[in-house]
Amino acid sequence: MILILARKELRSLFATPMGWLVLAIFQAIVGTYYSLSFNQYFEIMQSAQWQVQRIGITQFMAEGVFGVASMLMLFVVPLVSMKLISEERKNQTMALLMSSPLSMSELILGKLLGIVSYLSLLIATMVVMIVMLLPWAEIDIPYLLTHALGLWLLVVASSALGLYVSCLTANPMLAAFGSLAALTIFLLLDKFFADNNQLLFHDFSLMQHYRQFALGMLNSYDVLFFVLFAAFFVLLSIRRLHADRLYG
Repeated sequence: MILILARKELRSLFATPMGWLVLAIFQAIVGTYYSLSFNQYFEIMQSAQWQVQRIGITQFMAEGVFGVASMLMLFVVPLVSMKLISEERKNQTMALLMSSPLSMSELILGKLLGIVSYLSLLIATMVVMIVMLLPWAEIDIPYLLTHALGLWLLVVASSALGLYVSCLTANPMLAAFGSLAALTIFLLLDKFFADNNQLLFHDFSLMQHYRQFALGMLNSYDVLFFVLFAAFFVLLSIRRLHADRLYG
C-alpha cells in the first residue's frame, strides 16, 4: 500500500505544471553552475603555480553543483511538500482517507516516499552530469557518491519536516511558508548558535551534518542524525493524523 501511495504521489507531481516547472528551473540553475564550474576549474588550475594548490575536478565540480543544489532544496522541498496533507484538508478528501482501511503510518510513509522519489531524480541527474566527465577526466566516484548521499539524506530530513508542517494546516501556501521558515532555522542553526556554550543547538543544524558528506567523510553519527531527524517528524505527522481521526 505504501508503494501504491508513493506511485500515486509521484504521478500527481508530474501531472501538474508545477512538478515540471520545478524540475525545469532546478535543472537550468544547476546546469548553469555545472558549466561555470567546469570553465572555472581549468582557469584556476592553469594559474596554480604549485602542485599543492591543485585540487581534483570531482571535488571542485561537486562543491559548485551540489552546493547550489543544497540551497535550492530550501525552496524546492516546501513547494513539493506543501500539498501533501493540507490539500487533502482543503479539498475535503481527508475524511475519505480517515475512513479507509489505510493506516496513518502507511499514508504518511507513502506520501513521504513519493516526494523523496521525485527529489531523488534531481540528485541523480547531478551525479550523471559529473560522471559524464569520465572520458575526459578522472572522477573520484566514492567521493561523488558520498556527497550525493549527504544531499539525499538532507532531502529526506527536510521532506519529513515539510510533511509535518503540511499536516498542521489546510492552506497549502501557509504550509509552504511554514516549511520554508522551519527549514531555514534548522539549516542555519550553526550560524545562529556559534558560541561554545550553545553547542547543543549547533549540533541540530542540518547543514552542519551535511558539510561532513561534502568533505567526502561518511560518518555514522551524521547518518544517524538525519535518520532520527526524519523519523521524529514522521512520528509527529502520524500522531497528528491519529489525533484528527480520533477527535476530528
